[in-house]
Amino acid sequence: MKGAVKTLFFLSMLMAASAQAKIYMCKDASGKTLSSDRPIPECADRPVREYSNNGSKHKDYAAPLTAEQKRALELQQERIKAEQAAAAEQKRSDRALSARYRSEDDIAAARKRDTDLVSIQITQYKAALHSTEKEQAAGLEKQQQGALSPAMQAKQDRLQQKVQDLKKHIKDSEAELAQMNEKYDLTLRRYREITKAALAP
Repeated sequence: MKGAVKTLFFLSMLMAASAQAKIYMCKDASGKTLSSDRPIPECADRPVREYSNNGSKHKDYAAPLTAEQKRALELQQERIKAEQAAAAEQKRSDRALSARYRSEDDIAAARKRDTDLVSIQITQYKAALHSTEKEQAAGLEKQQQGALSPAMQAKQDRLQQKVQDLKKHIKDSEAELAQMNEKYDLTLRRYREITKAALAP
């Protein structure tokens, strides 16, 4: 009786092992089909198809990626991450923009407040430049008459430096004003896009 039980046990184990058996199949570099009941070394860099013992398709394994393919995949993943980060940052920026400005009039008021300060500064610089150049011209007139003392010459040098400084201040301020207007143009454009998207059905 015990022998019969052992026999049945071993038969059941054999059938279980047989049921779990797998067949691996691939084509080598020359196109020859290889198959085995265990992973095939020649197929290490090839696509492999795994079948169950009854011959039905079970699973496909893609060929390992080459170094070039891995790098391309990494670049694609980095690009996707960068795009996702940019989209998240845009959402944060849009929320801040919507919270700061309730209407286009708010944007116009903010633009006027900021640009007026720079415009006033430019006007002051230009007035100072006009006055300095006028004073400089008077000194040059005396110089042409040969009546310019060393002290007056030093003053002319200071006036010339002041003219150069004022012209630089004017140029920098005008560039700042242009950048400021460009910033508000972009703000207004984005605000309109957000508003339009919010109203869309």
